Amino acid sequence: MAIDFLNNVSLNKNELRQARIENQTSDANAGTGVEGQLYFNTTNDILRVWAGGAWTSVSGDITEVQASTTASLLGISVVDATGPIPKIGININGSDALGGTANPADTLLIYDSDVAKNKKITVANLVAAAPQGDITAVTVTSPITGGGTSGSIAIGHANQANTPATNSTTLIFGATFDAYTDVVVNTTGHVSGHGITTFTMPSAPAAPSNATITLNGGSGLVNAGGAFGLNQAGSETIEFNIGAGAGIQVNPNDVAIDYSGSNNIIDAAADGTTIVTADKIIYEDATDSIVKEISVASLLALAPQGDVTGIDAGTYISIADGGTATPTVNALGTATPYVSATDDSKLVARDADGYAYVKTPASGDSTTKVATTAFVQTAVTGLLEFKGGFNATSGELDDGSGNDLYTDVAIAVGDYYVVTTAGNFFGNTATPLTVGDSVIVQTAKTAGNAAEGDFIVVQSDTDLATLTTVGIGNVGNAGVGTTTTYSNGTATITNTDKGSSQNIFKNVASDSGTAVADNNNDTLSVVGAGSVTTAVVGDVLTITGVNTQGALGDRVVLTGGSTAGGLTTFDYNITSSFAGGTAAYVKCEVLSAAGQTVYADITRSGTTLNVIFAGTVADSDYVALLTYVG
Repeated sequence: MAIDFLNNVSLNKNELRQARIENQTSDANAGTGVEGQLYFNTTNDILRVWAGGAWTSVSGDITEVQASTTASLLGISVVDATGPIPKIGININGSDALGGTANPADTLLIYDSDVAKNKKITVANLVAAAPQGDITAVTVTSPITGGGTSGSIAIGHANQANTPATNSTTLIFGATFDAYTDVVVNTTGHVSGHGITTFTMPSAPAAPSNATITLNGGSGLVNAGGAFGLNQAGSETIEFNIGAGAGIQVNPNDVAIDYSGSNNIIDAAADGTTIVTADKIIYEDATDSIVKEISVASLLALAPQGDVTGIDAGTYISIADGGTATPTVNALGTATPYVSATDDSKLVARDADGYAYVKTPASGDSTTKVATTAFVQTAVTGLLEFKGGFNATSGELDDGSGNDLYTDVAIAVGDYYVVTTAGNFFGNTATPLTVGDSVIVQTAKTAGNAAEGDFIVVQSDTDLATLTTVGIGNVGNAGVGTTTTYSNGTATITNTDKGSSQNIFKNVASDSGTAVADNNNDTLSVVGAGSVTTAVVGDVLTITGVNTQGALGDRVVLTGGSTAGGLTTFDYNITSSFAGGTAAYVKCEVLSAAGQTVYADITRSGTTLNVIFAGTVADSDYVALLTYVG
């Protein structure tokens, strides 16, 4: 069963995606069509169209492809001429043979391997491309080898024996000898010419004279050598030694400065002028054993300075190691002073304001020791200290300092302030203070860190209550039909008149008007209309409506489908959504899981609505939007 469209469907020039033409095995199965109707022939894999009262292939009107019988068009071969896809190729064997000698203008079919393409070529061009010439044989003579009459002919050169003559002679001063010169070689590598040149040896040199060379030692050298002659028969060694001077020592392998022991550079040098800070001194660096220089100024800077040889203690001063370079000086007090918890041995210290720091005595100490602030505060713990009045709204103190209790003043436990100007404490409307109220500090805080919770609020009086202010009040009994009772300060108001003297409601509004209560015993009636009924049991009013009137809706997930004959059917009883209704009055829209509207076949019977899909559809893939319009 297919979806039945009873009018034309326009896609408004939109694409038809993933569509499938009706499949049939033959024209007969496709039946009688209408002009332009299509179907796909699955036997021949051809798309067919109804045209002119018959089914026709949409591929065209060519029914067969044949090879030509015309002499000029021979050589074509056709395979599977009726298709649907005919195959055409070249058939050389099916062509006529050349009856006579080929003309240079005749053309041949060739395959060009350079571009992988069939081409034509004239006989003339084909012959021109072939190897040319009229040589029929190649002969050779010694020492050339090879030759032949056909094919690839190899030409070579035979090996030649070469045995040169061996002659020897001794050259003497003034003698002559001949040698080959100007050898000429042709293009084939053979010697084609040469020259002979006569060479004459030079005369013997004159005998050397018995001259003498004398080597003398220069400055700093000890001449231990002497003279030697040029015509000496053997080798001779002349030795030169370096002599050691004042402060210089000569070692087997080096010459060094002598700065240790006797007769060294220090005690060997003569006295100079008065030493100055820029003068340089040679010293040995003990860290790396290298001789270096240092200025007198740098040397003095490294040496201990000053001419103090000792230090003595004065009053309240003690000295340790007074005769050393770094003595220790201690200041002593007449009593036990205090600077820190770990150091009780120093004089009394003072801060930047000149206040002294001393050790706090134990609580209750009655000696003559100095009492610290900490001692005094501990001794007066729990006592109140009156600080003055303040403005409860702004926090400004009455002492004329302009300080604000809330932001400018450090507070201590026991500080006592009295309200002189009414206001909300710390701006809190829940804590209103009137003149005469007081606050006491219970938690010490530094300036600017105080909060309402750091104080105890003491109210001196309680004002009459207002609608916005907590205070003293009373509950009257002036209302009609009410009574008031008290218990432990709590007032209870009771309505004793349940309608005899009171109006129960005033106005009840509706779409068509307003019901107005005009006496204290009026009755509001609720009447059912249409499919709505009412019922009263005791003091319970029940309003019931039947879902068969008007437009009602429901959303149903399609489950429980059954598949048969290539279709998946989901059956739904609409009474589950619309009590007492029938399927004929239910509209149905099918949505995918993505919320897109899709089109399935919808049938109705009694209270059953059927949603039918082509193919296999899983449960919960689609939902149905149902509207009851009975």
